[in-house]
Amino acid sequence: MSPVAKNHVPLLLAALVLVAAAACAPDVDDAVSPFDGDETDDSVGSGPGGKADGATSYRSGCGAPIRTGAYALKGNVVTPTGVLVNGYVVVEDEMIREVRTRAQGLPADVASAVSTNGIIFPGLLDGHSHVEYNHVPLADLGRRYGNRDQWPNAALYKTLVKDPKNAVTAAGLKCEALKHGEARALVGGTTGIQGTPQTACVRPMVRNLENVNFCEDRVRQNVMGVSGFDRSISGAPSFADAIADDIAHDKLDAVVLHIGEGIDEHALGEWQIVKDLGLDVPQLVMIHAAAFTATELGETSSAGAKIVWSPLSNLLLYGATANIPAALDAGVLVSLGADWAPSGSANVLGELKVADRVNQKLWAGRITDEELVQMVTINPAVTFGMDAEVGSIEPGKYADLMVVKKLTGKSAYRALIEARPQDVLLVAISGDPLFGTTALMDKLGKSGDYEVIDACGSPRAIDVTVVASDVPEADQSLASIESQLLAVNPRLTPVIDCTNDEALKAYAGTAVE
Repeated sequence: MSPVAKNHVPLLLAALVLVAAAACAPDVDDAVSPFDGDETDDSVGSGPGGKADGATSYRSGCGAPIRTGAYALKGNVVTPTGVLVNGYVVVEDEMIREVRTRAQGLPADVASAVSTNGIIFPGLLDGHSHVEYNHVPLADLGRRYGNRDQWPNAALYKTLVKDPKNAVTAAGLKCEALKHGEARALVGGTTGIQGTPQTACVRPMVRNLENVNFCEDRVRQNVMGVSGFDRSISGAPSFADAIADDIAHDKLDAVVLHIGEGIDEHALGEWQIVKDLGLDVPQLVMIHAAAFTATELGETSSAGAKIVWSPLSNLLLYGATANIPAALDAGVLVSLGADWAPSGSANVLGELKVADRVNQKLWAGRITDEELVQMVTINPAVTFGMDAEVGSIEPGKYADLMVVKKLTGKSAYRALIEARPQDVLLVAISGDPLFGTTALMDKLGKSGDYEVIDACGSPRAIDVTVVASDVPEADQSLASIESQLLAVNPRLTPVIDCTNDEALKAYAGTAVE
C-alpha cells in the first residue's frame, strides 16, 4: 500500500455545512480548554536542543529486544504491492524477517507456521486520541456547535465529561484510566496511538507515537488553542519559537495541533494564525481541519502539512466533517483518528466504519477501500516519521500486526473496514502477541499469560502485564483495572464495545443519517 494519491471527483462539501450551528453558541472570548494541563506535557517550549533522543524504555525499540525467537504466521498477507494469498510472515525477535509466497513456503529454520485462517494486516495506527478520557462514555451535549472553543462551556460537558474524568484522576487512577483506554484501542487492532500522556505504566501497551520510539523522540503535540502559541511564559521561548528551533536543529518529524476544528469562520481563521506563526511546515499535523475549504487545503498541500480526520467526533459536535475529497485532490496526506470516547469511536477500527459511511453517503464512494485502509496504516506512519519502522508488512520493519477474519466474496480491504470486534483474531506489537483468540495466543506461546474477555459473544485472550523494571504496576491485570475504575466511574466504557450507539447519535440530523 502506497501513501494516498491525488484523486479527481466533484466535491460535495456543501452537503455538510450547518450554518445555524454557531448562531446560538457562547462567545469564544469566554472559551475554556476542553482538556487538562497534563495533556500538554509534550508541548512546553524547551529552547535550544528541544526534545531528548535516545531514552531507553520498554517497547521503545531501543535497547535489548523484548522478545526473542522466530515464528511464522500463515494467511492472506496485505503487502504494499498487493495481497499474497496463503502467504507467510516470518517474525524473528521483534522484527519482520521475511514475507514469503505460498510457492516459496517456509524458510528452513522454521518448522511450521501458525495458520491464522485470516487476513494479516500491518497494525493499525490511531492518528489522534485523548486516551486519558477514554473511560468516559459518549457525552451527547444536546446540540451542535460552530467551533471547539464553544462546547467546553456547556453545563452538560462538565457533568458528563469533566466530572467523571476528574473523579478518576482524584482517586489516583490515572494509570488505570490510560491502560483501559489503550486496551480499548488494542482490541481493535491498534498498535500505535497519538495522545497518551507520557506515563511509564503504559509502556507494555500500544506504542505512544509522541514519546520515545525506535530510540528517537521526534514528535511534539499541543492540545491548546493556536491563538496562544506565540506567548512566552516566564521568559521561556513560546511554543511557536520552540518548534521553529526544533525544526532548525532537525529534531522534529511531526508537531500535532488542533487546527480548524469546527465549521465557522473562527475555526477557519486558525489557518491564518498558523501561517502568521510560521507553523505551515511539512512537520505540521493538523487534527480535524474540518473548516477548511479547497483554498486552505491547497495551501496545506503546498506546505507539505498533513491532516488527521475524525469524522464521528466532528459529526457529533458540529454536524459536519472535513472535506476529505478536496484534501485528496490537493495531494494532502490524510490519516484517521478516533479522537476520544466522549464524542468519538472506541478505536480506529470503529472509526473506519464512520469514514466509510461518510464516504458512501456524501462522496459516492470517492475514497477507495484501499485508501481508507492506508489512512490507518502507512499514512499515519509517514505522518509521524515512522514509516521505516511500521505501517506496512515488509522485511526489516517491526512486527506490529493485526489479523482479521476473511469475508466471503469481499476484498481484504473491505474485510478490515467491515470487521466487528469479534472478527479480530490477533494483534501483536514487536512480535509480541497481546490480543487474539485463545487458540492463536496459545500457539504463539502465551498460554497461561493472558486473561479471557468477551468479544461480543466470542472469547478473546488479552495480555496487559509484563515483567519490566521500568514499568510501574507492571503486573496489574485488566480485571483489577476495570474493578478500580468502575468503583469511581460506574458508567465506564467497555473495553470491547459491541454497540453502534455513538455513531447513530452522531449521524442524527446530518447528511450522513
